[in-house]
Amino acid sequence: MPYLGTINGKRVIPPQVENNAEVTCPVCEDPMGVVKSHERGGAFISRHFRHHDREDQTEFTTTHGQSTFDDLGSGGKCPGESDVHLKMKSIAYARLKHDFPDATVELESGVDERIADVLLTFDEPCAPYGNGIAIEAQYRNEGKDIDGVTEHYLERGYSVAWLYEDDFSGYDVDLSGLHTVWPCALPDRSGLEGYPDVTRWLRQEKSPSVKLEVPIPGEFWASFDKSGEWVQVAHRYLRRGRFSHSSRAWVTISRSPTGQLTIQIGKKDWGFGGDKHRVTVQLERSDCEELRSFATELEHEGFESEHPSADEREESWYDLTTAWFVGSQNVTSWLSASLSPDDEIVLSLGKKTGGDTDRVSLQIDQTAVGALRSIADLLEQAFELET
Repeated sequence: MPYLGTINGKRVIPPQVENNAEVTCPVCEDPMGVVKSHERGGAFISRHFRHHDREDQTEFTTTHGQSTFDDLGSGGKCPGESDVHLKMKSIAYARLKHDFPDATVELESGVDERIADVLLTFDEPCAPYGNGIAIEAQYRNEGKDIDGVTEHYLERGYSVAWLYEDDFSGYDVDLSGLHTVWPCALPDRSGLEGYPDVTRWLRQEKSPSVKLEVPIPGEFWASFDKSGEWVQVAHRYLRRGRFSHSSRAWVTISRSPTGQLTIQIGKKDWGFGGDKHRVTVQLERSDCEELRSFATELEHEGFESEHPSADEREESWYDLTTAWFVGSQNVTSWLSASLSPDDEIVLSLGKKTGGDTDRVSLQIDQTAVGALRSIADLLEQAFELET
């Protein structure tokens, strides 16, 4: 997805142009349109440019792993990217506009002669962010006085976020490391998210932890009366987070109030106070092997095999593998993995009851393979305990 274009010879990034603007690609000089920020398959896609015609493009290479404006001028295939720093600012701008639609968001705006890469300003001070949020996108810039700049913004009532390359994932950015003006306000996040790096470092384990799976004897399980309650049996994350507690996608095995074993896949939206989405389906013992086979096929088709290009696909969404669960007389349930139009691997758990379909979809990485295999093993043990 391109983040750099030109209008009348002047370089621009997506937040600087209107929705219906015609932008020229600085590589192939073909026209590009503007795609507004949106969500696809539960993932946030920031505002970006798109070529009207992607055919007839020749090979393109970059130097030092970065497509700079000088690289773009050398000709060749459009890389779909721009200068890394410009892209970081563009994505951060789109994320703030999405999370705070009533605030004013500006590129390279000043707070008493200090220019922020992106500046958000509230009409009235808002807890815990104060007058607004100043974003500083750091890319190969080791000379900035981080402490001095942070103090400058905090003294003037602005929260600060220092963003680095590893804060960005695809077309989204994680703003959980925001340094707020009013740090004594009650935190609205769980765990240590949003706290300074030094706090998280002090609280982390100083020696490797040891994990050991210990099966619970059936007699011990039966000694607890959990009738009428949901009992969580196992929980695993489906993709990596920056910290062990920060993953926003999970899979859970639970026992329902009626004694049935179930599997749930869920996710939490980006942004502060993001909503949770989840789907739960009932499983039978034979579904253990179906889930295990699905994990093996997902690893091969999703992470070990070469994916077909967008031009080779008959449909924009490409199915990788699907597992059909036993379900019941009135419910059909399945787990599927697909390749999105942006070449992201998307996992979906769905069920159909009568004419109603309930589904949750989320982007995953290779973490999901191990998580699903572990869940299949633990599910099989749970069925053994039940009998």
